[in-house]
Amino acid sequence: MAYPSLTYIREQLDNPNIYVLTLDRVKSSWEILKTVPDDHYFTIESRNIVTFGLSMLKQIWRLRRRKIDLIIDFELFMRIPTIISYLIRSKLRAGFNRYKMEGLYRGSFYDITCAFNQNSHISKNFLALTKTAIQQEKHLPNYKGAIPSAEIKIPKYRSDRALRATVIEKLKGYYPYENNDLYVISPDVGSVLPVRNYPKDFLVTVITELLNLNKKALAVLIGLDENLPICNYIQEKTHNTRCINFCGKTDSVFELMELLFLSKLTISNDNGHAHFASLTDTRLIALFSTDSPYMYGPLGNCVILYSHFHCSPCISAFNHKSSVCKNNLCLQAIEPETVVKFSRDILKGKLTYRTINNEIPYI
Repeated sequence: MAYPSLTYIREQLDNPNIYVLTLDRVKSSWEILKTVPDDHYFTIESRNIVTFGLSMLKQIWRLRRRKIDLIIDFELFMRIPTIISYLIRSKLRAGFNRYKMEGLYRGSFYDITCAFNQNSHISKNFLALTKTAIQQEKHLPNYKGAIPSAEIKIPKYRSDRALRATVIEKLKGYYPYENNDLYVISPDVGSVLPVRNYPKDFLVTVITELLNLNKKALAVLIGLDENLPICNYIQEKTHNTRCINFCGKTDSVFELMELLFLSKLTISNDNGHAHFASLTDTRLIALFSTDSPYMYGPLGNCVILYSHFHCSPCISAFNHKSSVCKNNLCLQAIEPETVVKFSRDILKGKLTYRTINNEIPYI
């Protein structure tokens, strides 16, 4: 989502030094983009509160010594990045401003501000903030200009042959893989926002039907170790050796990217896997509920399924990404037959990418 902003910086400035301050668990997501040198990452460790605090102070000190000209803070609602930006003591700081909205208050630490637009895609929000910061405009509210969708471009993942061979060998440990069609399924968002999960029994029906329709296809369940219970459940209920539980089997995000690179179809809840998949040519069906597809729709070969419930989206930057919902009827309203139909149609090239229900463009 930030890639168009980095591209803009490089186009506007003469040989800029771009540094990235990020958490250790997010660093690999940046590395996939290959946009900054390896020694330009400043990583904050997040194992526990002590290591987080010490690591944060260390990186602040290191960045202060770099004499940064401009900090662009892409965070929407957390206050810690604001404090970090202030302590680094750069010449200029830029960040989002709530303008006249409730929430999002982050003090007056920024020299340059840009109004956060809840009706605009997050990649366009990032780019608006970046343009405001680079141009040093001080209108109120900023950004007074258009962000054309043509400016929202992302790179394609470049496969590594050796790493791809490693992933294929791992697949062969579960099934005699011979260039089978791979359908990658991401069934569990995790404990942070389980309300985003498409019903697991619905997914059993979807996978069963897709495997029946294509006798050479493999359904590959992905996730972290914490997602194992749901992946185990789906695999057991599917009763098909071509449904492979690959949860926790990719040793790095780069192995995950190779798996997505190999896949013909990816079905995902609204989580990071959908955005990683966007960097490959896999066709993507994304199931949205709590977040707005108009703001967070994946930028790849994606069609979003969305029920347009009045209560959805129920989380945003303005409520600190918090939902009290315990019964996601908005996702339950998307029948398994609908997911199967859209999956078949997207595989046949019949759907229009970056649309909701193949009807409304989301960017």
